[in-house]
Amino acid sequence: MAKDLIERFFKREVEIRKKSTEPLPEIYYIEGTLQMVWVDRCYPGYGINAVRHPDCPECCVICSPRSYNPSNGIHCLQCDTSLIYGATTC
Repeated sequence: MAKDLIERFFKREVEIRKKSTEPLPEIYYIEGTLQMVWVDRCYPGYGINAVRHPDCPECCVICSPRSYNPSNGIHCLQCDTSLIYGATTC
């Protein structure tokens, strides 16, 4: 979804720039150079949970109490002693 919006934005910019006679700004998109890289990890304290968040199964969301993510993994790990959101230690 976000990927589609980003691509649509840059395609529109190219079309607008083609019709414009103004000089190019300092920063601009060069057609055909957009590349997307999928990130397969989350920041510490965040994880992916498709069961709890079915509306965004690939999103990194904050770890719930009783879970943690100590590094750049993709899952919150079970931890009964962690009682805060976004824990990075057990």
